[in-house]
Parts: sequence; C-alpha cells; structure tokens
Amino acid sequence: MWRLPERVEKLESTPENRETLSLEAAFCPKGHNLLDRDGNLAGGPGIVLSFRRPNGETGKVLISPRLEDLAKKVIEGDLVRGERVSLFCPVCGEPLPVLAQCDRCHTGDMCVLYCSSALSIDDSVAFCNVVGCPNAMLIRSDRVIRALERDML
Repeated sequence: MWRLPERVEKLESTPENRETLSLEAAFCPKGHNLLDRDGNLAGGPGIVLSFRRPNGETGKVLISPRLEDLAKKVIEGDLVRGERVSLFCPVCGEPLPVLAQCDRCHTGDMCVLYCSSALSIDDSVAFCNVVGCPNAMLIRSDRVIRALERDML
C-alpha cells in the first residue's frame, strides 16, 4: 500500500501557482506520455485517456493538465455525470493504478498518472474516476498539493 505524505497544501489558481499546478507530462504505468500538445483543449494541450462506462461503452476524453482547470473534451463516446468509469492508457490499454478510495465522493477511486518517466508515486497526480467529482491532487515527494476547487472528468 502506498503511503501518502502527511503535508497537504491547498493552492489558489493564481499566476504564481500556475506552474506548480500544471503537468508537463503524464505517464501511464507502462511509460506512455499521454500529454497531447496538439489536443486543442481550450487553446492548450490535454491529457488523453480511454474510459469504459458501467454499461460497457468505451470512449476517449481529453482533460486539462492543470490541476485547477475544469476543462474536458469528450473525443469518443459519452460521459455521464456521477458515473464511475474505468480509466486506461489509450496507447497500451493498461488500467490506471488506484491510489486509494476518493475521500470526497466516497464512491470513486483516485487513479494515478505519473509526472515523469521514472514512474514514481512521489511525482504523480491522482484524480477521482467519478465523472464530475472535483477531487484531484499532485503528489510531490514530501507533500500533497490540491487546488482549491476543480472538476477533473
């Protein structure tokens, strides 16, 4: 079981915090970088993920690499608010690892993407797999960083 750092910081979305709250890369468990610089999500890059809904339907979604950003764009399929989806790498199909149960909605799991090719939990991002749950956090060695309010999927 992974141990989360005890130090938690909540940062506001300000110009000074923009770099801290943004991802430069997002790797699946097999090392594929899912950050699409041409993703065209609100004029910027996005993270591409595959998903499977409870009814078995699949699709792809582009989500913002900025922790505080609410933007998402469904590329294929449909996402339904409140549904718990399974998340996968769109390149290799590997499921995203689960860090823990979501401590906000209590029905989802906190799924992990790694922020470097070292694939270390000490440099990662975790977010809830329930569509519309705003829970997300960056894990940076000895601290957890959360944006004040956000909506990941």
